[in-house]
Amino acid sequence: MKNKNYIGFLWHAIFLSLTTTFTEVNTVIPALILSLGGSSFHVGVVSAIVIGLPVVTKLFFSSFLSSKNKKKPYLLLGINLRVLALISIAVTLIYYKSFSFIVILLLLYFELLVFSVGGAFASLPYVYLLGSLSKDLRINFFTRRQMISSVGMLLSVIIARYILSTWQYPTQYVILFSISATSLFIASMGFWQVKESSANVSERVYLKDILKNLPSLLKHDKNFALFLIYSNIMGAALALTPFYIGYAKNNFTLDGKLLSSLLLIQISGMFVASFLYPKIINKKGFKGVLKFRIYIHFFLPLIAVYIANKGSLIAYLFVFFFIGVIISARAVSEDAALIELSNESNRVIYSALSGTLNIAIIVVPLILGSLISVFSYEIIFIISSLFTLLAFPILSKITCPIDLETN
Repeated sequence: MKNKNYIGFLWHAIFLSLTTTFTEVNTVIPALILSLGGSSFHVGVVSAIVIGLPVVTKLFFSSFLSSKNKKKPYLLLGINLRVLALISIAVTLIYYKSFSFIVILLLLYFELLVFSVGGAFASLPYVYLLGSLSKDLRINFFTRRQMISSVGMLLSVIIARYILSTWQYPTQYVILFSISATSLFIASMGFWQVKESSANVSERVYLKDILKNLPSLLKHDKNFALFLIYSNIMGAALALTPFYIGYAKNNFTLDGKLLSSLLLIQISGMFVASFLYPKIINKKGFKGVLKFRIYIHFFLPLIAVYIANKGSLIAYLFVFFFIGVIISARAVSEDAALIELSNESNRVIYSALSGTLNIAIIVVPLILGSLISVFSYEIIFIISSLFTLLAFPILSKITCPIDLETN
């Protein structure tokens, strides 16, 4: 059963890579909003919806899922909601000339909301079902998933590059989202063969009880409390990534060819990093990857400011290489660390809390979008870089199974 589950998760990862590339939240979606006529504020709003809101809604879903002895049907439900949302976005863009800017923008916001919240709903049973794999298989899966996904995304970005360079707005995006919907549906087939044992559940854990017991939980589980602080700091740093597209538009000409090039470089960064992280994990554990994320988030905004002021478009492309490295690091370490911090009885709740209490990831994009329009990209990027350093002392205090450092 465990081997079949392992294969099912890998199948999902392979086809999910196509959807992930074509709906990339740090390049494609911000560029879509900017092409529509949006500003940095609108990018901030869509980033809060796509990146921040899903994790905040997890706590509400966890209350519902906690009493279900079978989680797999709800995983498939969440994925199907995402498929429908992608189809709806494609249809909206076909008829975008029939409506005003604000109407189209609100429709896209709503459809992206459904897409993102569907993903948040699906992620809880996904993490729970990952617990059905043995520890060795889980470690193997997290590294192999990122490697397979990176290869799939590298191949799919070639397709995306062709689409973005060949067709004009909005046809290019209609095609991207249509293919994404199809690929995501095929990816869900991997879970059809996943076998799930009935969980030992008691009564439903209600939201009010979770919140009531939260102070006690954080008091007694110091490692989880510290991990939440770390996640908020890194969530604030992660919130900056969609604005690198706005910064590119501010300094260069953002068209389909440039967007496709940025996407290609970003996926290349994810691909290269997928070979690096297994080595870090073997030597330093998942905590080594968490620490590596801090370094990248600190240096990247400073590098972007330096390159943009030099006016070198070719050099700026490599900013997106390191954005790919960041995304890959988060994918490798977040779920893995959470599973190590939890057990079968509290995994859904911990997963939900880690998202809901990551307030920064939903608030910061809105703040950044507003501040950039008042001040400048340069000032905000530098402040964000310095803020990331606060994560170092927090991470150093975490001592748990993810802390496998030997020196």
